Amino acid sequence: MLFTSGVTFGILYSMYRSYYFALLSLPQLSFKEPLEITFQDLRDLLLLNLAPADFVQFTILLQWINLYNVRAVWLGQPLDDRGTMTSKEVEEALLVRDGLPSYLIDYLDRYETVSQRLSYFPSLLVSLFQKATLLHGFLRAYYHFERDLQLLLTALRAKKTKRDIVYELQFEDPTDSLVAQILAQKDAPEFVVPFEYEDLKILFVENNSDPEKLHRALLEYRFRKIEEMEEAFTDPFSLDAVLGYVARFILVDDWFKNDPEKGHLVVEAMSQYE
Repeated sequence: MLFTSGVTFGILYSMYRSYYFALLSLPQLSFKEPLEITFQDLRDLLLLNLAPADFVQFTILLQWINLYNVRAVWLGQPLDDRGTMTSKEVEEALLVRDGLPSYLIDYLDRYETVSQRLSYFPSLLVSLFQKATLLHGFLRAYYHFERDLQLLLTALRAKKTKRDIVYELQFEDPTDSLVAQILAQKDAPEFVVPFEYEDLKILFVENNSDPEKLHRALLEYRFRKIEEMEEAFTDPFSLDAVLGYVARFILVDDWFKNDPEKGHLVVEAMSQYE
């Protein structure tokens, strides 16, 4: 299935499980050393060790990859192999509307041509983040952070390149507190970020002239923030800890798959809803 429902049951079901031995068996993650296992190895390990309802939570963590894989199909590009379906399976799901969230089905009905679907793709990201507010635990914190990060990078980049931030955030809810804060500064000479993200602005200013350096810095920044999320949960061997590990694994995996051109594209994708 391309996207997953049944979130609440999965979270409640997982509250009483401990994954002590599964987590201890996973290799340490570092940007200094290549990964000892592939993402497919990790997926297989989790499939064997997680309760079925908990494995559903793992697939929910990958929903943003699935959404970008939908876009890749429309563009005729290779898919991210960390998604939950092959290119053929995605194409079939889009054709028969099987296993798709309601917001994606509505999107397909609203925009019938590939060019339209690509043009309005940012609105799908907005819908994904809105649905993520219904999640719990690590998943909710993770998607909230990634949304904040994308919004703030969009604002910082728009200010630097003199792009129209109102246009950039045209699909966002203007009454949302962070969106409203960004839009209120559309004519300001400099964008002031919320206090808790001042380190992000420093990182951006110091590295924005070199896309590869910025890509690496953002991966490491996200890695640290996810570690902080994991530390906020009392049980270090819970499902939340497993999901945090997977999120950090993806970041390290991104770095060791990186080349300068891909790094540039990743930064562009993260900092603009295009």
